[in-house]
Amino acid sequence: MTEKLNIFKKVRDFFKLEELWLKKYLSLILVSIILGTVSGFLMVGFFYLLMIFEFGFSFFPYFITPMMAGGLTGIIVKVFSLDRVMGTGAAEFVEDVHILHETNPQVPTKSFERLKNLIGKTLATSWTFGSGVICGLEGPGLLIGGNLGYLFYKSERFSLDMDVAIFTGASACTGVILRSPIGGSLFCAELPYNNHIKYRSLIPSILAATIAYFIYAAFFGLDPFLQLHEILNVENVNYIYFVFLSIIFGIFSGLFLFVFMGLLRGFTNKLSKFFTDKNNIWILPFLGTILYSLFLFLLLPYLGENFENLIIGPDSNYLTLFTNLISTSIPWYILLLFIFLFLIGLFLSIGTLNSAGIILPLMLLGTLLGGFFGDIFYQEYLELFVILGIASVLGAATNNPISAIVIVIEMSWLPILFIPVAISTILAYIFSGPSSLIPEQKYIYKKESIVL
Repeated sequence: MTEKLNIFKKVRDFFKLEELWLKKYLSLILVSIILGTVSGFLMVGFFYLLMIFEFGFSFFPYFITPMMAGGLTGIIVKVFSLDRVMGTGAAEFVEDVHILHETNPQVPTKSFERLKNLIGKTLATSWTFGSGVICGLEGPGLLIGGNLGYLFYKSERFSLDMDVAIFTGASACTGVILRSPIGGSLFCAELPYNNHIKYRSLIPSILAATIAYFIYAAFFGLDPFLQLHEILNVENVNYIYFVFLSIIFGIFSGLFLFVFMGLLRGFTNKLSKFFTDKNNIWILPFLGTILYSLFLFLLLPYLGENFENLIIGPDSNYLTLFTNLISTSIPWYILLLFIFLFLIGLFLSIGTLNSAGIILPLMLLGTLLGGFFGDIFYQEYLELFVILGIASVLGAATNNPISAIVIVIEMSWLPILFIPVAISTILAYIFSGPSSLIPEQKYIYKKESIVL
């Protein structure tokens, strides 16, 4: 009789545990669906805002518009005390994650201040991108989604942990910008840390990002970020040789990034310190875009129609176009020159704290670096090294190797490249050193108690 009672109790306890488990995840799924839906429509609005600024700046000469954008950024920083709109936006998201976690459940600033910074960042990145400055778009996405998730957490209508809410919202918006729901979710989970991934947020993040991406696709189409699947036939690739070259390229790109990141961080830190000491940090973006405009004025007449978008307003469409050009008609020494010119552009845009995301610029740098390497060692399938270059540069420069691998596979629709991409990206991450372009990332020590 006692044995029967024990068996009955075990069965009852099992179903109670199952009920609690289902309630928890059904609630989480519901919140993810709502967050993903709202984020999707917000990102559609954001892309239309980008189009408005692009259209507005199209009436002005190409060498004037960067100065206009930098001037506008400087004005809102000065007038509204919006220092946080400067820079990539990724750093601000990372900083928010750590501050909110440390002060839980208190808010680091008033709600009005958070909203003011969010609107300022969205506008500043939109006109920076629309003006033609080299610019990524993930900054506003991270901040819009992160703040949206935080609002869900604060409403107390949903049983959400703060970290899960923030990461889920940020992932939904970032997945849309990268057209990579899984990669975008991994990027957000990996971004705040040097050596850790926020695994606990991945299930709701991937679900929300997928829903947001399909809402975006309903307006703008379901094309991959990097459209190489139509021109690339990987069946005839010498896979063993390609993997060997992937090892060499990973080491090469890692050492290149070690030097590049050190120079860019040093350049930005010295400029920031100088202008901060003078209480004129708001001038820095404007000064950077003045120099950028001069750079365009002197350079563009010699670049040619096919290459001018490398420096003026590059986007995902141009990334595909330029990849195709690299694989057919650009010799290695011209690519080496383009790398040098593009680095100057990066120093004058990102290095001067303009409101410019880092992901797309790093992808373009990876395209150039991979094209240069591939043109020397494997011309028949040079575009394969473009894919390796994008993943290696993005993963090493942001300390996000896992998400970079997934993002590139998702955006190229070429899963057969998973192994060589993983090899080159991990080696680039190792040889580039422990630092990244996002100094706010936190190193998690083993002795710390980590909630996954």
